[in-house]
Amino acid sequence: MWVYTHSFTAEVRPKAAAGCLREAIMTANKRALLPVLVIGFSLIPTSARGGANPMLIQPTAPVHHFLDAKNICLQSLSIIALAADVASTHQALKVPGAREMNPLASSQGALISLKIAGASAGLGIAYMMHRTGHYKAERVIPAIFGAPSALAAMHNFGIKR
Repeated sequence: MWVYTHSFTAEVRPKAAAGCLREAIMTANKRALLPVLVIGFSLIPTSARGGANPMLIQPTAPVHHFLDAKNICLQSLSIIALAADVASTHQALKVPGAREMNPLASSQGALISLKIAGASAGLGIAYMMHRTGHYKAERVIPAIFGAPSALAAMHNFGIKR
């Protein structure tokens, strides 16, 4: 039986000769592969090969505690703005012809519940930002939640009887 050794060669060899040639090529490939493997394994860091020494790796400490003075101040200002919105809305609704524009806050209880949920969400999102290392975003969240309520409170306090 006759076989072609390569598809682009026109030389025809017997099957036994093709087997010897195949073994010679495989041996040459093994010899060429050995230096490649040695170089490749030598480039792998030692910590990846045997596992890192847990005594040498120290967890990084957070830059600050979540409830530090700045966060307490910012969260308090946000909660004060939310409370001012509730108080000013209650006062503005006493004026004849005034009505609440937010359909979710149709009653006083619904408005208070909405503001408590907003304060809790602001505190929770700020804590999540703190835990993931987004310290600047953690400081901005109370302003994002408090600013609209502060603007609404200023508007409501401007309504005259």
